[in-house]
Amino acid sequence: MPGHPKVIILSEHLRGQSFELTEQEYTIGRVEECDICIPDPTVSSHHCSLVRLEQGGYKVVDKGSTNGTRVNGARIENEAQALVNSDILQVGGVEMLFDCEETRANGATSTHTVINLEEADGAELAVPEMQNFSPFGAKRGGPENKKVLMIMGTVIAVLAAAVVISLVILLVKLVSL
Repeated sequence: MPGHPKVIILSEHLRGQSFELTEQEYTIGRVEECDICIPDPTVSSHHCSLVRLEQGGYKVVDKGSTNGTRVNGARIENEAQALVNSDILQVGGVEMLFDCEETRANGATSTHTVINLEEADGAELAVPEMQNFSPFGAKRGGPENKKVLMIMGTVIAVLAAAVVISLVILLVKLVSL
């Protein structure tokens, strides 16, 4: 007998949080009234819904969210999208894994990882940082950011030097009058 479908949050600040799906419908959003509350600024108040399908599994329906709902990177807008095992559901900038043995039995492929959160016994796992598509979050570190900062610093220094030289020239002209 297969277990209940669930969604597992993959994004950094809520990573590993799991929601077992046993009801007919779940609302996902930023407000606490939602069945699955995700306190993230990229998630709309009432972002999307998961609706149980007759043949098993769930479909996702976007509720007019600001930052969109995506399944495996493809944005869904006016239609419902059926989810199959191992689909990546992106709600705003938060990524979740849809885990459903019912859809796995229908020929869907399975994703295998070396990470097992149940056997971690509270120990920290070395998990690489996942990229979010959040318009509010900046990428941290990395050579690209250091290069941009160096260029910006150089431009600001050149502009400051030009202003100082201009002021000195202006002062010399005023004194010579």
